[in-house]
Amino acid sequence: MNAQTPAQIFRSLKQLPALERDEVIASTYVGLRVYWKTRFFEAMDINQGSVKQFSFLQRGWHRFSRLDRLIYCYINADQHPETRSLRRGYPVDLHGRITSIDIALGIELALDRFEILPLTFLDRFVVREDSRI
Repeated sequence: MNAQTPAQIFRSLKQLPALERDEVIASTYVGLRVYWKTRFFEAMDINQGSVKQFSFLQRGWHRFSRLDRLIYCYINADQHPETRSLRRGYPVDLHGRITSIDIALGIELALDRFEILPLTFLDRFVVREDSRI
């Protein structure tokens, strides 16, 4: 598993000339296995039945955390009913492979597995009541 965080990946890509980014993304990042600590952000219906597009943000504070790009993946909500109770801010660990990176939108993962973690006392301050699937 790679130790680079999503923020580090975007920071390194932004230092490259714009026309070189696609080549670097394809040769360096696509297919890379990652394990990231994230927080659930949102789920969207993409008109594929029970498969929903889930988005996550990197967990923890870092220098550019207010400018984080989302991490996207597709999860079958029927096969994973535990996702139905997710609210914005829940801690989730993602294990997967990078399938694409869009410098403006975020990173797309093909998940191998994910783990919804129990809430700690401090997590209760970041979990939002207004976001449910």
